This record gives sequence, structure tokens and C-alpha cells, in this order.
Amino acid sequence: MPKLEQFEIKKYWQIFSGLKPIDNKVNHDQVLPILYNSKLDSSVLNKIWFLADIDDDDNLDFEEFVICMRLIFDMVNKNISSVPDELPDWLVPGSKVNLIKERRKREQMENADFPPKKEIKVDWYMSPEDLNQYEKIYMGCVKLTDGTITFNELSTNLSTKFFNISKTDMNKVWCLINPQNLPSIDKDPTFYFIHCLRQRNDLGAEIPANLPISLAEVCNKKQVSYDLGSSQPGAKRKDQIREVDNLNDNVSKSNADGSSNNVFVNDNDVKQKYASLTDVQIANMREQLEGLLNYKKNEKSQGVSNTSKSFNINSITDDLDNIEQQVEVLENYLNNKKHELQALQAEIN
Repeated sequence: MPKLEQFEIKKYWQIFSGLKPIDNKVNHDQVLPILYNSKLDSSVLNKIWFLADIDDDDNLDFEEFVICMRLIFDMVNKNISSVPDELPDWLVPGSKVNLIKERRKREQMENADFPPKKEIKVDWYMSPEDLNQYEKIYMGCVKLTDGTITFNELSTNLSTKFFNISKTDMNKVWCLINPQNLPSIDKDPTFYFIHCLRQRNDLGAEIPANLPISLAEVCNKKQVSYDLGSSQPGAKRKDQIREVDNLNDNVSKSNADGSSNNVFVNDNDVKQKYASLTDVQIANMREQLEGLLNYKKNEKSQGVSNTSKSFNINSITDDLDNIEQQVEVLENYLNNKKHELQALQAEIN
């Protein structure tokens, strides 16, 4: 790793000055755009920040800022394959040598006094305070028209809140709470996704390999299929629907000819005409015809047909407006990021 050159220090000073330091120091929020634009993993950035913040005051003076920038550039340019556990001597400013020695002694004492930490398991219970916090995060995310959220939207939102979470952690928890590998998840799995990552970030909890049985049912939800030919419970077979339609036509013809005053024919007649059907199928058909009759009566008496059509049109219009608003939000977000990138490139140049 080549040592610092004067032109580098001059370049870092220009960047540092552009961040508008207070009392010759910048805080984490001021440096955050530079950290994220490096595209380095959050765990790498956290380690770099820890090494650079020698006096542990959560701020960087110019000397500490130089250390931070040099390590970031070396990682981005692949001059080093990983962040060192300790700063090399040539990168430690003379005014910080004693602080480095004190930090090393303190770490040695802490390691000697405390036994190895036990593995922390995720506690899946969510308190009312947790739920309120997760509800705010959920409402702040851009959702699809069905109310679900994608992985990219969640990971982008949470990366600004959980700095100790890596992309690998995000992917593991996503696979854990989304065993169906759906492109997006609804509210309940979203809460458990955030809950697990928060404990990973705050407590270093280990990500479990499997969900508890009580949560598996929540996260294993299957999307409702509207295919009448599907085999899922409650779905009607197409041939059975055809039989119902045929039976309905026969009943209508019978009423038109005046040959019957009853809306439904006798069960025995139905069984003789549809001998291949089981009693269960016939009962289902009868139930559907009764429902159809009640619907037609209500439609005739209340005139809901036009209202229903109007409602459907309004619903579609609302969905289109919602999608348009989401597109505008994303475009504004993209434009802001472009401006930030241009500003950073101008400062670096």
C-alpha cells in the first residue's frame, strides 16, 4: 500500500472543506454521501470509520478524515483486498500515536475481562413500541398497487437505518421470511424482515436457518389464484362450471315455456339428467344457482349494475393515479441522487 503523497492530502482537504466542518470536524451524516457513493459494503465502511475515528468521539477531524478517505480509495481501487485490523504506522498521524496506544491497551483489557460472547438468538416477539416503529418504516416505503414491497425498496430504506447490516445479511433474512421467493411481500412478513434485521444490527443476533412453526404459516402465504382450472382448495373446475351454466340455461328455458313455476328443478330430475355427477357436485351446483338467483334479484331491485361498473372504473383510475405518483416519487429520488453524484464528482475533481 503506497504511502500518502502531498497531492492526496490536498485533494482530501478540498473534499473536507466542501463538507463545511464545524470546529475542524465533520460528523457521520456529513460524510455519509461519500461513504455510500463508494459502493462498499456497510460492514467495510463501519470498520473504516472505527479505525479512522481514533479518539472515539463519532466525528472526524482532518487527520482522521484523511485516514478514512485513504482506506476507502484503497478499497475502491483494490490496492488492498480487505480493511486492516489495525492502522499501519505510516498512516497514523503523530498527534494520534498516544491515542492509538491507549485504544490498543483498552481493547486488550476488555478482551481479558469479558469471556467470549454467547450466540444471541432472534426474539420474534414484537412489542407495541416495535410495531409502531415498523409501521412508520412500512408507510415510508414505496409500495406496489397491491400494497406489497420489493426487496430493493426495503433494502434501500433500511440501509440508512441499520449501518451494521451487510448485503449478505439482507439476502439471508429475505430468503428466510420469503420462502415462496415472491417478487414482493406484504405487511406482516415486512415487519418480521425489519424485526430480524434490527436485532442483527443492534445485538449481533445470529440469523436463524428456519422460521418458527408459528411464523411459517404467516410467511408461507400463497397468492390467490383466479384460474378456474387450478387445483387449489375452493377453486371450481371448468367442466363443473359448464354443467352449472347448462343447468341454468335449462331452468331459464323451462320458465320461458311456462312448463315450470319453480326456479330450481327437483333434485331427482337433476340426478337423472346428470347421472355422472356426484351428490357433492350437484349440491355445489345448486348452491351456485341459488347464489346467482339472489344476485340477480338484488341487481334488479337495487340497480347495482351501473354502480358496479362505475365503481370498477373509479378503482382503475385510482390505481393509475397511484402508479403515476409512485413514478414521480422515484423520478424525483433519482434526480436528487444524480445531483448529489455530480456535486461529489465536482468536489473530487
